Amino acid sequence: MSDRLDINYAYEILGLKPGAAVEEVKQAYRQMAKTWHPDCFLEPQQKLVAEAKIKEINQAYARLKFYQPSQASQFVSTSTKIDSIPNSAEKFYKQAIEKAQRGKYTEAIEDFTQAIRLNPNYIEAYKYRGLACSKLGYENRAWSDLKKAKELELKQQKASPKPAPPPPKPPTPSPEAHSEPSPWKCIHTLSHLNWVFTTAISPDGYTLASGSSDKTIKIWHLETGKLLHTLTGHKQWVRNLAFSPDSQTLVSASDDSTTMIWQVSTGNLLNTLKVHSTPVFSVILSPDGQTVLSGGRDTTIKITHIGMGQLLHVLKGHGYVVSSLAICPKRQILVSGSYDNTINLWNLKSKKLLHTLKGHSGWVTGVAISPDEQILASSSYDQTIKLWDISTGKLFSTLAGHHNYVWSVAFSPDGQHLASASADHTVKLWHVDTRQKLYTLGSHSDWIYSVAFSPDGKTVVSGSRDMTVKIWQCDV
Repeated sequence: MSDRLDINYAYEILGLKPGAAVEEVKQAYRQMAKTWHPDCFLEPQQKLVAEAKIKEINQAYARLKFYQPSQASQFVSTSTKIDSIPNSAEKFYKQAIEKAQRGKYTEAIEDFTQAIRLNPNYIEAYKYRGLACSKLGYENRAWSDLKKAKELELKQQKASPKPAPPPPKPPTPSPEAHSEPSPWKCIHTLSHLNWVFTTAISPDGYTLASGSSDKTIKIWHLETGKLLHTLTGHKQWVRNLAFSPDSQTLVSASDDSTTMIWQVSTGNLLNTLKVHSTPVFSVILSPDGQTVLSGGRDTTIKITHIGMGQLLHVLKGHGYVVSSLAICPKRQILVSGSYDNTINLWNLKSKKLLHTLKGHSGWVTGVAISPDEQILASSSYDQTIKLWDISTGKLFSTLAGHHNYVWSVAFSPDGQHLASASADHTVKLWHVDTRQKLYTLGSHSDWIYSVAFSPDGKTVVSGSRDMTVKIWQCDV
């Protein structure tokens, strides 16, 4: 590509006409960087697309910020030629990008749609229409567009001639290569019709529950993997699940802004709580089973009485999505993790904030408390797991070994082991005292969102974006 066309394309990315003044370039860059920043998007696939877009925007700005258009007239004819093409898919696409840049997402969606009508295989139009839909809260439409873009990309890759494979490299030993073979084996693989966001095992060890972006909850017999019930009622993705202490009740959190109470034995819906006005990402029951604690995109934690369906308290202290919750029953402490990169510790009796823990450089995606209530573990978008002293709030260890976002953590019942689930397609098991990585369980084919231990510590379950739940058992 010539320097002239390279410059012209950089202007086009920023939604500017060739020859725009430096101040116009800076203003356009600031607006686009704000619009397409990955942190503005919640869904992983949308975030990946936004990351690619912001990289393109940064490259364009780097090309133009010191450029002096001494021969701007050379570019005018090229720009005019592009703009004069009537009803072209490219023209509608450019218009849509410019409108999205100005925050006019509804109009941008219309132009992206027109571009797709003229070119049904327009991958970029699908991607950025999906992001615009997400900006307006249309998560189902956003997911559908991003899925379509991915399908078209795969189709395109299959159609392209494949280069000759490089000569094989000698295998690189993994960090666990010199450890003993893993005693953990996958004994059952269970299926949903879409991504599995959450898994939970009942305290009595009898049942497993899984929640999915297919809007259903499935209850399985843990030992045999047999499906017992499919719970339907949520209108959007199911984000989180929690069993009551007596294993008789299951609570679910959803993007439809509700939490639902289900009877485990029959699969019947007992109650629907509508205390949030935005998607609910996390849910847990109080130790006495009388109240539900839920957190979500509205940045609050709400405490609701199950029997009365009445909102009792609202805890405010986070600045972004409340992604995860855990409770210390004896200490009466509530732990909340958030996409604001922090963890809050609350006194459940007084409802007062005790500590705010800072140490992660990315979203906090999961929290778990050791059985002796001495250690708090947290997982994060920064690809690490951190261990904190609950009494003091001090960070005392960071576990690194995953190669992508860590979505979830869970302690074994004896407190000796910690399981972590990651977007690198693996579950890893760690020794808590030595902080050593023991085993890697890796037969999922996509991101793993959740992990849980059974009450006897002999079973681990994992839920994944590959639309499956896997049940792992230890043979020693």
